[in-house]
Amino acid sequence: MNRARKLLAPSILSCALLAALVLAGTASAEIRVGEATAPVNPAIDPSASITAAKAEYNSDTGTVAFAVTTAAAPSPETKGKPSPLEMGAALANPSSCNNAAVGSTTSFPTFAFQYSYVQPLLVIWRLQESASVEPTFPETVGQATRSVSGTTTTFTATVPRAANLPFSCAVALVHEGVAGVEGRPIEPLVFPLAVAKPPAPPAPAPQPSAVLSIAKSKPLKLTAGKWTKVRIKVANTGSATAATGSLRLKAPKGVLVKPAKQRLPTLAPGGTWTVSAKVQLTAKAKKRSTVSLTAVAGTATAKGSLVLKRQG
Repeated sequence: MNRARKLLAPSILSCALLAALVLAGTASAEIRVGEATAPVNPAIDPSASITAAKAEYNSDTGTVAFAVTTAAAPSPETKGKPSPLEMGAALANPSSCNNAAVGSTTSFPTFAFQYSYVQPLLVIWRLQESASVEPTFPETVGQATRSVSGTTTTFTATVPRAANLPFSCAVALVHEGVAGVEGRPIEPLVFPLAVAKPPAPPAPAPQPSAVLSIAKSKPLKLTAGKWTKVRIKVANTGSATAATGSLRLKAPKGVLVKPAKQRLPTLAPGGTWTVSAKVQLTAKAKKRSTVSLTAVAGTATAKGSLVLKRQG
């Protein structure tokens, strides 16, 4: 029997996978996904050691995608000789999604990909609906698509006959020759399928708001007993119009200000307003005094300061 016919014929791999299933009814259209990881097995060929697998099944379209990651990328040759390795990936519906159930129970339907490393262009999918009906081309046997990225091999196929089937478990494995016959034990990576969670809703857009700021001024050098005019610039750096508000000047001991409170008009986004006031140092003023500035417009506030240095 040539290699292509061998792959098309039911193999022990397929039988082992098919033997794990329980008859079930159809399910509503949905996306089911599952994934699992495993440590590298140093005792076997790196291209046979499965470290991760991920399956996705669209029950509406019958599309199956299965990604299998191995410790090393699959290769048609091993040490200069044709590789004896074959990879299988299947969807099933066992009573329990674990190794024991996969190997001990019988049920249908199943959907499996089969791929021989030595024939990378020949990837077969098989849909077996019951124990008494063998898969036939093209309804339940066909050519699948295979792609490789790094050490990950991905199989895909869209099979209308595979739509709305009760797959609840995924199985991935690599074996040498005929599975279980040439001394290579099968250790499949088995994991459940579940309905994919819907994407999180987008975060609500931030509501526009006004943001006030007070421009920083250089320290002023003043002589005690003299009034000095100062200018204070208030800006709206937000995205909404700032309501009518006020600017307060709070003077420390030894400092006089007038007026202590001034009105701020409405400010459009990006708008500015300059307030004029007068300050005076008295004989009790310290060498360095700070006037506190507070701008308020609705819920928007801003803090600032004006530093005064006494001369003489």
